[in-house]
Amino acid sequence: MSDQNQGGSAGELRGRIKWFNPEKGFGFVTPADGAPDVFLHISALKDAGLQDAPEGATIHCEVGQGRKGVQVTRVITLDTSTATPRSSGGGGGGGRRPFGGGGGGPRRDHRHDDH
Repeated sequence: MSDQNQGGSAGELRGRIKWFNPEKGFGFVTPADGAPDVFLHISALKDAGLQDAPEGATIHCEVGQGRKGVQVTRVITLDTSTATPRSSGGGGGGGRRPFGGGGGGPRRDHRHDDH
């Protein structure tokens, strides 16, 4: 008789968008109840008529078991008024980059012994 499946692999979830990359087509939701992050695929957004989920936006969604764990199966609401403003320069202030700076560039040897 119970439609709610609390603690199970399916149910409703409220949380915030941890991050979402529209170019890669996925991101993660941090549940409000402190549970582990939940996978968010762009297909769930598109089904709701959305293209993006900005970081910090509040989401109410249905979740279920995916191939690699719990994931969003349906977006019920997405409140972008709580989202963290994105920088217009595209630099992304505090984010970690997989490829760091420094130490790069071509190496120049000033001495050439071509004799």
